[in-house]
Amino acid sequence: MEHIRIRNFGPIKSCDLELRDFAILTGAQATGKSTLAKIIYYGNTLGQEIFDQITMRASEEDFPASLLRNLEKRLRLKFLQLFGSSWSMPEDMKISYYEDDHRVLEIYLSELPSQPYRNVVRFIFGEQIRQFVAEHEGAEYVWDVEEERARLWQEIRALLKNPYQTVYIPAGRSTLTLLTDKIASILDDAGRSVDYCMRQYIRQTTELRSYFRAGTRGLLEETLHTSQAKLPLEELKMLQALIDRVLVGRYSYEAGEERLNLENGKYVKINFASSGQQETVWVFNLLFYYLMQGQPTFLIVEEPESHLFPNSQKLIAEALGLFGRQKNCVLVTTHSPYILGAFNNMLYASQLQEGGADASSIVPPLQQLAQEKTAAFYLENGFVEKAMEEGLICNELIDGASDEINGEMEQLLALRP
Repeated sequence: MEHIRIRNFGPIKSCDLELRDFAILTGAQATGKSTLAKIIYYGNTLGQEIFDQITMRASEEDFPASLLRNLEKRLRLKFLQLFGSSWSMPEDMKISYYEDDHRVLEIYLSELPSQPYRNVVRFIFGEQIRQFVAEHEGAEYVWDVEEERARLWQEIRALLKNPYQTVYIPAGRSTLTLLTDKIASILDDAGRSVDYCMRQYIRQTTELRSYFRAGTRGLLEETLHTSQAKLPLEELKMLQALIDRVLVGRYSYEAGEERLNLENGKYVKINFASSGQQETVWVFNLLFYYLMQGQPTFLIVEEPESHLFPNSQKLIAEALGLFGRQKNCVLVTTHSPYILGAFNNMLYASQLQEGGADASSIVPPLQQLAQEKTAAFYLENGFVEKAMEEGLICNELIDGASDEINGEMEQLLALRP
């Protein structure tokens, strides 16, 4: 969705957000970055929910209801899995999604007449969605045929003007690697221990592990020998170089183990690797996999800087910039001035390049961020403010903490006898 409006939801009091191809959310803890990221994720996966509902084969045990009513139930369940119980939410909460100034979906709360102290999540669908769902009401079931499923997907993507598959990489990734041997039991827990986005992330990484039997290099080599598709080799080689510099080892999935293989021929199981390696290994794996696949992807990444040395934070920011240049969209939440500073370098290099200066030896063109396709937002006191001036992220967001620390040091030095 290109435009989202939010009122009184979680930490967010008011938000009128217009997204770009590359979006950055920053702000202090508990200001609503993760909430906003999940709201964006929810809207951008609406097409998947419509597809799943239409292609769902009805059972005699199912309660008879219209296709639209069942879609509402599906969306309500997902909303509660993402955000928890609605009973503690403000009565005037509202989330609205727009595309080309047309409302696609609105979410609000309504009291239960029989129990006025409780409420239920309600939806208002845009007219185009209502018509589309109505056209499939009572239609013959043809979704066992792959061509029909593909046709439906194309129709839904055209309806929502959203060609992207959405991938969410949550914070707390290193915790997951410590539990790598217990993933099956986590997934069987029906969501009681981990939230919806983390469960989706676990399923995704679990399904993709076998592709990385010989790491990213092995995946690329195998694809080159088996696929006729044109691959973005220059971009993949650049990404591989960044991976090597951050991980200082080669990931592989062998003998049922996730490993980091070292230069001396030895390896360490991923749950015994450093916290920085644990946090980033699957960020890089997913970047590499989807970049190689070539299908437009909307990637949401929370705190890519977690447990990384500043130099490595800069490198992972460059990897995200590279990914965002290749027909993809990226949303990043971050606390890191190093991440923000690296993005600023990519923005400024692009400005210089457009002005005729050659900045390619400093920031490669494949990593440069176009000003018109980039947006940054700062969350504070319940409000979401634009955080870019003259095409760059505001310096006070990058240097504010350093200025305060340096100011304190100058005061301390002034007290020196």
